This record gives sequence, C-alpha cells and structure tokens, in this order.
Amino acid sequence: MSRVIQVDEALQLVQTFERIAFIDVRDRKAYVDEHPIFAVNAPVDSIELQINQLFDDELGIALIIGDNPIVTNWAAAVITDATSLTPQIIDGGFDAWKSHRLPTWGGEYTPSKAFGEWVETTGNIQNIQPEDAITTPPQYQFDVRPFEEYRRFSLPNSIHCPTARLGALSISDSSIYLHCAGRTRGIIAAQTLADQDFDASIFCITGGTQGWELAGGPRSFNNQYSADDFFSEDTTAVHAKHLIKKFKLPIATHDHETKWSKLETPFRLITVSEDLMPLNAISPTTLIQSTDQYLNTHNIRIVIQGPNQLDCTVSVLWLRRMGWDAWLRDRFCEESVVSERTSSANIGWNDAWLNADRIIDLRSSKAFKTSRINGSNWMPRSQFHTISPADKCLFVCDYSQIKHTRKLVSALKLPAPIYVDWDVIPQELIDTSTVSFEAHPSDQALFFPDRHQGNLKHTKGYLDWEHSLLPTLKDNGDIPWIPINESLDHPKSHLTKFYQKVHL
Repeated sequence: MSRVIQVDEALQLVQTFERIAFIDVRDRKAYVDEHPIFAVNAPVDSIELQINQLFDDELGIALIIGDNPIVTNWAAAVITDATSLTPQIIDGGFDAWKSHRLPTWGGEYTPSKAFGEWVETTGNIQNIQPEDAITTPPQYQFDVRPFEEYRRFSLPNSIHCPTARLGALSISDSSIYLHCAGRTRGIIAAQTLADQDFDASIFCITGGTQGWELAGGPRSFNNQYSADDFFSEDTTAVHAKHLIKKFKLPIATHDHETKWSKLETPFRLITVSEDLMPLNAISPTTLIQSTDQYLNTHNIRIVIQGPNQLDCTVSVLWLRRMGWDAWLRDRFCEESVVSERTSSANIGWNDAWLNADRIIDLRSSKAFKTSRINGSNWMPRSQFHTISPADKCLFVCDYSQIKHTRKLVSALKLPAPIYVDWDVIPQELIDTSTVSFEAHPSDQALFFPDRHQGNLKHTKGYLDWEHSLLPTLKDNGDIPWIPINESLDHPKSHLTKFYQKVHL
C-alpha cells in the first residue's frame, strides 16, 4: 500500500542510507526537459518495460514523483504489483518539488554523462582535438560503442572494440585513439586502458563523432571492421586479474550469497556481456553509459556475472566508482530461461471490434509509426484523461500493458474498452504506410534530436550540455563521486551523497 509524503520528508528520505529508488513517472518528454537530479524515469506510458529493466526482486522504498495524482497513484500500484518495493508518493508531484527550489536538471542518461565529465576531470585522460586527430592519424583507432551503433556510423578507419574488451587487445607500444559518438564512452574507455597500465600512447578524441563533424571531418557508414583478430584469451584473463588485484575488487562467493540470504540482505544479480550472450545480458559499455536505465535501488549490493571475466571485472570497477556496491561473482553465469507467456488479451480476432467509436493504440509511438490498424490513433496512457466517457474504445496494446491498463481505466472511471494484443491482429488490417504526428509524441524526448544527423547546431548544443553538468551539481549540492584514483573500499550511493548537501 502506497503512502503520500510531503516534500520535506522526501528530502530527508533520500539523505539516508535506506534502500531507495527515486522514480519519476511523468512522460519521457517532460522528464528529459527537467527532472529531479538523480531521479530515473519509468514513464506511465511504458512503465511495465521500464520497471522490468530497473528492478529485480530487491526490497526498498520507491519514492515516486509525478504530475497527475490519479495516474501517479496508478503507477504506484503497478510498482507494488510488479516489484518488491514499497511506494511513497511525493504530495504535489514535480510542481511541489520545483516550488521548494529543490535541484533539477534535464537530459538523457544524465547521471552517467555527469560522471563521465568527472572521470575526465580527475582521471588519467589524454585528449586529442578532432582537428589534430584528422591530420595525425594513429596506428589504431577504436570505436568503443556497441557494434550496432558502430555499424550505423563511425569515423574513417575506426575499428570496433567495446570498452570492456580493450584490455584484451594483444597490441603494444602503439599509438591509439579512442572515441564514441560524443564524450562519455570515449572518456571511460581511455581511463579503462589507463587502469590496465596498457603499453600504448592513448588519446580520447574530444567530442567523438560529433566533435569530428564540427571540425569538418567526414563520417563512415555501414562499418564492419572488428577488433576480434587483436584479442587473446590469455590477455583477457591476465588483465581481469590485474584489475581485481590493483583495485581490490570484492568477489562474491557462494558462501557470501548464502550468508546474505540468511541475513535477508538483498542483492541484485546482473549478467553482462559485450557479446550480448547469454540471454538478457547487458553490454558493459551500455550499462555504464546509461546506468539510470538499468539500476535505481540505491544502497543495495550488486553482483555482476557473465561468461567473460574481463567484461565482469570492468563493469564492477566502474559501478563501484559510480557509487554502487558492486561485487564480482566467482561463478560462471547460467543461461537465462525464458518462460512462455500466456496472453490475457482476447484470443483471436472479431471484426465487430472495428465498429468502436475510437481505435486507440497504446504502444510506443515508434511502434505505431511502423505499423498500425487502419483508422487507429496513437494515444499514450498519460493522455487518457482526454477520452470522453461516452466513447466506446478499442485499445490496441502490447501484451505487457493490458493487465495494468485495465486498472487505470477503472481508476479514471472510463467506460470499459475492448483490449486486444497487437500480436493477434490479422495481417490484412495492418497499415504500414507513412504516418506523421500532429505534435511531437510525448514518449520521445526532444533533446538535440538531430545531433547525429548532421545538424551541427544540435551537435554543439549537446556537447555544451555535457560540459554544464558538473557545474550544475556543484551549484545545487556537491560532486557525489570520489576522484578516480582514490580508494574504492566503501562506495557510497551518489544519490545519498549528493542530497546530504541539499537543504530546503
């Protein structure tokens, strides 16, 4: 059962070392425009997907902030139903937070971006301006993003090598340039090689592909060149052991896990792999770049497993630096088992459903734009208050949305619609023609959206925003991370450390 608390109590709560998840349930666009510092987004329009990514079975408090009391209460009920967290709702929502002048910022993946700026400030990073990188090419230039991003666009002559695998490169006494699409992942990659005491001259290309374009350099597309030929199993094991010893990374044994279970000390188990195998694994590069998409229960232990020891070790090192109490599991991870779902939607199709007054598609706007039922309109759940009580509606949903959408419809006192799972719609009813929206969809952010499409104004604006993040933290509280080269013995939640310096 959720409880409503005042803003001052919410501030006191985030200042403690309680297990706490700070969740903003407003739509994606509103969140990216502005949100409480270190709150993560689980928007009502896709909350089932988001909470599946963000939470496992951990116990703790879900501190929830929204903008519509009915919808926020519904979101709290979804969190109660789908997680082991106990919701507490901030009375007055985001407006109350703002009126108390509590700290906010905007953007996407903002905690990781701010942390990347901190790494550059306090770590062992050597930068090279893109103008200089263009005129003085190195022996090796690596794009450290996941392969699909590299394939879409990169820099001429760049080789794909994700961050966690850099230490396994069997090259030495070389000049190496590293880059991503912007700043964060290139900075993390350069520090990762410095952590390994790698025998090379290492530089991070300032601004990545975006800085390169601002300097007048061309990009390359449909890239395929992988660093696989530079890897060695021996170097993988050696560099993993080197990091464990150098940074005294803790290892979770079976005895540890048994003891934690007996003491009812919850921990989160995460599988990582740059190969995205086994099933449900997260790329270490992606995890560090967008931690707020995968982790949110602060002051909880995290155990990292995976088939590649270096992937796991690099993940643990960086998570601890970010303030997460991360441990390395000493056992090989097991393949995840995917259970077969049983749909609670109507099975089969009834043509009479097309006689509804309105056919409303609740899936993501991107899914709707790709394909939809003829005559349907897209509407996220955050806009349900605009539905007339007199309208007989057909709701087209993803399977995961149906159960909780029923409860929202009841809370809003709307007439009971017909629900149908997208997967059972006959192919002949599906429209794949081009469609446009009258207004920008609220489940998509408008955050320098064309920065990777050649819009140099958006590119510069995005890079300037990244540079603004550390000053924002200093102006509102303080930098919550220790300098990169200091001891990692007792990491502390960046959420807690930051808000301990914040006052009403």
